[in-house]
Amino acid sequence: MVPFPWKLLLLLLPAVATAEVTPPPSYPPTNGTTVYELLSKFGLPPGLLPSTVTSFSLSNNGDFEVNLAGECYVDFEYLVYYEPKITGSVSYGSISGLKGIQVRRFLIWFDVDSIKVDLPPAGYIYFNVGWITKKLRIQQFESIHSCRSNVLADITEGLPLSFLKHSGDAEMLITE
Repeated sequence: MVPFPWKLLLLLLPAVATAEVTPPPSYPPTNGTTVYELLSKFGLPPGLLPSTVTSFSLSNNGDFEVNLAGECYVDFEYLVYYEPKITGSVSYGSISGLKGIQVRRFLIWFDVDSIKVDLPPAGYIYFNVGWITKKLRIQQFESIHSCRSNVLADITEGLPLSFLKHSGDAEMLITE
């Protein structure tokens, strides 16, 4: 015969096994708070996100989702690409598990994994890209930037106009 506490456990086991695990509730702030104000409340500069945010949600555990009107490129010290959907986890002074933001360096795009600021504030922000951490002045992220949709303009920026003009030599090189 099974002792009494085991009988009770055996009776409750089916209920525990079929219970659903629900994620923490996700909610957009209802008091009219913008995502930029929310970043500031977490000690982060509002200019980390472009001006094209259409919606956002934040769960109780800090997980967030930000939706943009579309793809976006913003010039900081480096060219930054934003996907239409950005996710991660925010806590005071940092964003971790970041997905949806990339930075271009030497014509190669790198995923930004996390962002941190100095605590107490000392005027710097740190971007983790893989095992590399880049320290930048925070001033360039204090204002909200507009997007530009065409990155091709950045690739050709600074090239002499003669390089961009069609010449007969180029046609000969292509056909040979």
